[in-house]
Amino acid sequence: MDLVFLAVKSTQLEAATPWLTALCRPGTVVCVLQNGVNQEASVAPYVPGSPVVPAVVWFPAQAQPDGSVLLRGDAHLTLPDVPASGMVLEALRGTWCSVDVAADFTSVAWRKLMQNAVAGLMVLAGRRSGMFSRDDIAQLSLNYLRECLGVARAENAVLGDEVPREILDYFQANPADAGTSILYDREMGHPLEWIIRNDVIRQRGRSHGISTPISDVVVPLLAAGSDGPG
Repeated sequence: MDLVFLAVKSTQLEAATPWLTALCRPGTVVCVLQNGVNQEASVAPYVPGSPVVPAVVWFPAQAQPDGSVLLRGDAHLTLPDVPASGMVLEALRGTWCSVDVAADFTSVAWRKLMQNAVAGLMVLAGRRSGMFSRDDIAQLSLNYLRECLGVARAENAVLGDEVPREILDYFQANPADAGTSILYDREMGHPLEWIIRNDVIRQRGRSHGISTPISDVVVPLLAAGSDGPG
C-alpha cells in the first residue's frame, strides 16, 4: 500500500503486526491514529523504511450495542508539518474527516495528552463527564492538569496557564453521559491505555526532575484496574 492508517489501540499493536507486515513496504506512509506522544517511536520498529506520521485524533466516537457508532462531534485530525502528511491530506480531502497541519505539532499533541490524562479520572470514579461538575473533582482535575502542564512545558510544548481551565471547561460542557475511550474499555473489561495516556507523563516528569504526586497515585490505580491481579 502507499498509505496505511493504523487505528488500533496501543494495547493491540503487537496483534496488528501481521497486518503491518502484509500492507507495508519501504516507503509506505503509516498514519498512526492513536493516543499519546510516542506514536513514531512505538510504531517505527514494526514498519522499517516507512515514514510514520503521528496524528492527534479529535474523533468523539462511541460504539453502540447495535454495532453503530455515535459521533458526538466533528471528526478531525491534526498532523505534523512534514512531507509525508501530504499523502494523508490528499487521501482525506472531501471526506467527513477534516485534516489540518500544525507547525507546532508538539504543543497540540501534549494538549491532547493532558485531556486524555485527566479523562482517566472517569475510570477511577466509574462515572462519565457529569462528574466534573462536582467542585471536588473539578479542583482535583485542575491540580492534575497543572501537574501535566509542567511536564508538557519541559517537553517543549508551548501551552499557557489557561490550558488546564480550558480543558476542564471542555469536560464540564460535555453532556453528562459523555464518556471516553478508556472508560469504555474499562466497562468492557479490556486492557487500558494507561501507559501512553498517564504513565508517560509520570515518566517524562521523572526524566526532568519534576515531581508528579497526583500521577503517582493515578497511574498505579489505572494499572491495577487494567492488568490486575485480583
